[in-house]
Amino acid sequence: MEEQPITENLLYDDLVDTEVKIDVLLGNTQITIREFLQLTDGDLLSLDKLAGEGGDVYVNGRAVGIGDVVVIDELLAVRIQEVMDADTIIKHFYEESMGKI
Repeated sequence: MEEQPITENLLYDDLVDTEVKIDVLLGNTQITIREFLQLTDGDLLSLDKLAGEGGDVYVNGRAVGIGDVVVIDELLAVRIQEVMDADTIIKHFYEESMGKI
């Protein structure tokens, strides 16, 4: 196994301790602005996913996995079901921090 240069090792250490934003997308739909403006309290929007399908998990805007939405102590949470491998995630954030993306 090849040793990484010291600067890459230091950057990796910084990357893994960096806070990231996690978003979970439950689904999508498209409506017109007119339809949106006519929405009132209690109206429902149908999404493009079936009940029971996981939500897409994003880290800093990049899709990295799928998770099930659950409730814990009256708060929403996500149980991870599938996740991109760690090497691919780290590579993406490393390249992003080096300005390659």
